[in-house]
Amino acid sequence: MKKRFILIAVSLLILAALIWYANPASMAGVIVKSNIYYLAAAFVVATISLCLRVLKWQALLDGVGFTELFPVQMLGITISNFTPGKIAEPLKAIILRMRKGVQIAVSLPSIIWERILDVIVLIVFSLLAIQMISFQSRIMLLSFISIAAFSALIVLLLLVLYNKKIGFRIFAFLHKLPLVKKLPEDFMKNFYESKIRKTRLSLCFIITLVAWMFDGVVLYLTMLALGIMLNPLVLAGIIALSVLIGVASTLPGGLGSTEAVMILLLGVVGVSSTTAVAGVMLSRFISFWYGILVGAVSLIYLSKKIDMKQVL
Repeated sequence: MKKRFILIAVSLLILAALIWYANPASMAGVIVKSNIYYLAAAFVVATISLCLRVLKWQALLDGVGFTELFPVQMLGITISNFTPGKIAEPLKAIILRMRKGVQIAVSLPSIIWERILDVIVLIVFSLLAIQMISFQSRIMLLSFISIAAFSALIVLLLLVLYNKKIGFRIFAFLHKLPLVKKLPEDFMKNFYESKIRKTRLSLCFIITLVAWMFDGVVLYLTMLALGIMLNPLVLAGIIALSVLIGVASTLPGGLGSTEAVMILLLGVVGVSSTTAVAGVMLSRFISFWYGILVGAVSLIYLSKKIDMKQVL
């Protein structure tokens, strides 16, 4: 717990340093002059993006309605955003079981597939960014290291899903954790009996692709509000690459490191440092922090329905 707070503090210090680097007064001046209509449109797109992230999980589940799944997904995303590497997202399987009675062995494969498809889309957009932007050699190296690391993660997750021997070994290793100890003895048997149809995976992939594209549109509208017009595809690639590098940094949810990389990449495409910092901070407020707020409201709502002490 203490280590988690230290990492969050480091993330916040990085954000403060970025704002200080851009000159707070100058940045405030840029934000004050921004077009409020474009920012309002960005909020609308961000809201749609949040809903799409619920739909992509719903596409992999049976018998769970959108309104029932929405608070669970929002809280799950929020919790994962405050853990290194977003490793806590499987906790939403426990929340879903407590809320709807869905077995963890049934929902966990869907969460793993969610993560696999997220990473695949991020890698696709990252490679697109590398093709469209002239990177310095150091940034290029860091980009390929991050892509390679997450490609390895995809392979590992697929091995867990399709190789029982590896899956049982990993489960035996994780069985030392308090939450894993509470799982029933037949968990792994039910886990491998749970199958997700290819049509559902295809639908989830399409929704995931659109959701991340919409994040690029949020940044596009934010930069447009500041008087800067850039290719939305390039911006989606910048976000994807920044998220991969940020999450690989092991800071909670990539907070701080993601913003730093986004600012650096916007500078590469010709945006001034002050405008880049202002644009990134605004877009992250509209997308990331807006999602955190929705997650906090979801926590309050779910706390009235289930005993959250068993999860958090």
